[in-house]
Amino acid sequence: MDIHQLRHAHATELVNAGVSIEAVPRRLGHASTEATQLYALLDDKVTDAEIRAARRRRDRAT
Repeated sequence: MDIHQLRHAHATELVNAGVSIEAVPRRLGHASTEATQLYALLDDKVTDAEIRAARRRRDRAT
């Protein structure tokens, strides 16, 4: 998994956990909220599956 995929998964997880869309860009270093808006549009089921897969890969690597 590359850094872009990790950042995407992290941002998606934050949004799905209820973190405001205004807070996520600060966390990721985005210049504006617009760069982060796409994360708010993701389907929860797809997002959850991606996060679970990322966690399984992380757990296998440790």
